Amino acid sequence: MPAEVIAATLPRAPQEPGVYLMKDARGRIIYVGKAKRLRARLASYTREDQAPTWYRHKVLTMVSQVAAVEFIVTANEKEALLLESTLIKEHRPRYNADLKDDKSYPYFRLSVHDQFPRFSLVRRPNPNDGARYFGPFESAGAARKTLELLQRIFPLRRCSDRAIANRARPCLDHEMRRCPAPCVGKITPADYRRLVEQVEAFFAGQGEVVAAELATAMRAAAAGELFEEAALLRDRWQALVRTLERQRVARSGGEDADVIALHEDQSGARLAVIKVRSGRVIASQVHDLSQATEPAPELLGQALLLLYTPDTPPPPLLLLSLLPADPSLVAEVLAERAGRKVELRHPQRGEKRELMELAQANASRPRAEGPEIGAVLASLAAKLGLEHPPARMECVDISHLGGKLTVASLVAMKDGAPDKAGYRHYKVLGAEGAPDDFAAMAEVVARRLGGELAPPDLLVVDGGKGQLSAALAAMEALPPERRPPLAALAKGQEGEPDRVFLPGRKNPVALRPRDPGLLLLMRLRDEAHRFAITFHRALRRKALTRSILEEVPGVGPKKRAQLFKALGSLAAIRRATPERMVAAAGLDLPTAQRVAAFLASLDTPPGPE
Repeated sequence: MPAEVIAATLPRAPQEPGVYLMKDARGRIIYVGKAKRLRARLASYTREDQAPTWYRHKVLTMVSQVAAVEFIVTANEKEALLLESTLIKEHRPRYNADLKDDKSYPYFRLSVHDQFPRFSLVRRPNPNDGARYFGPFESAGAARKTLELLQRIFPLRRCSDRAIANRARPCLDHEMRRCPAPCVGKITPADYRRLVEQVEAFFAGQGEVVAAELATAMRAAAAGELFEEAALLRDRWQALVRTLERQRVARSGGEDADVIALHEDQSGARLAVIKVRSGRVIASQVHDLSQATEPAPELLGQALLLLYTPDTPPPPLLLLSLLPADPSLVAEVLAERAGRKVELRHPQRGEKRELMELAQANASRPRAEGPEIGAVLASLAAKLGLEHPPARMECVDISHLGGKLTVASLVAMKDGAPDKAGYRHYKVLGAEGAPDDFAAMAEVVARRLGGELAPPDLLVVDGGKGQLSAALAAMEALPPERRPPLAALAKGQEGEPDRVFLPGRKNPVALRPRDPGLLLLMRLRDEAHRFAITFHRALRRKALTRSILEEVPGVGPKKRAQLFKALGSLAAIRRATPERMVAAAGLDLPTAQRVAAFLASLDTPPGPE
């Protein structure tokens, strides 16, 4: 077991600060973590969480891949924090925070190293081309409109290097006053460079300075009776002033700050960063952290150290939706990278709180917009050979502990959203003894489809061909109108997507790893697994009290009272045979057999808490 790999490391792990590295069977580093006490931190991976969080399944997935654990002892926590950040940047482990943008955003690109820099709109910045990038912008349409506006304020060329080298006369942009035509020498390199500097100042939040310079140049041109030039400068100045008026003012004090919000849900985590310069919001960006396995405070601290480096230092103030696990330590490291004090603050009221709410709203909405749910269901129906899109889908999952206390869950989706009213729990008493997922699956499918509720449009079973065959056999005893389309969803091998099996088909359905339909089925299956595990743990906890008999079907308060009055204790009831229960407590034999079967399922120690 992978947890045993970690447990075997504990005797040699010291109770000192340091960094630990988890590796898979191929020797790849899949996770890097820091700890105040290495042994205690590693031991936490070997214990079952009493209150599982939404990211717990990611931790379990990571632990299942661990083949080796290494650790590096450091002198103190600060060194561990710095080493962790360095190793994450170097190895980019799969289960650490990775500040990936969850969408391809448009950026403005300024080729500053050219004699006449080009101003253009691009999708993917190239960090090695020496150009300057401004953005990102969440809407491509808004970015294009902004580009048109900026061309009137700062008329820089948009044509390619090849075009400017071969042009013999000005283009239409020059006629529309959107380019000074450097291709034919109508502007000097020095004057063009001044335009470039103004663009850079504008994106740095110094728009008022640029506006003042334009106003001064406009008055000087008018005083020198250069009226055509003065009119051009007036138009640029007016356009810039209108743009500055439309910008959102964050605070009259005009300070520099970054507003950072971390949002978590069952789809993962996202980090929104809003940049405020000279009191104005100038940019925002959302990073996808869906693979990260850390709790929120640790995840935020790790993300801050990845976001800010000596080359990209933080502003003096960071407004955070929550403080990191070691706020003073993180602030100290960021201050060293910035060469000045960096304050971490969790705003509670006022304008800063309003900015935080804006960042949280950005973080709560995934930017990678998927297709409309109707299109996803229609595509899934076509790939699975269904007659109609599966508006209602249900999934069955089996849970037990070594064949003991077998339970099942059934969860439902309606139009791609959870339908909590359709959730069901099942106690599978007939499957006790040796683990038999197939028999349990057959029983639950028969009970679900044999009831009065209408069948779903698609029934999904958690497992592979064995579970699919068991469910299919159970459905053969039902009338045709009670047999919905059936599919099985099996976990893929390492590095491979999950697989969908259909009745009468040997090979799985060919679905891409990021197919929206497959992701929808996986979300349904994961919810069924969560629901089953939660029920199983609740029953194990009840096994320690007399109320466990409440879970036995057909045993009400009267029969429970008869059992305890005749036999005296729960332990005595567990030792009694069905015949003894009939003779001593007056139960009928079928009820006594159900009680004995149910209590026998508890004859295993509960898992670690």
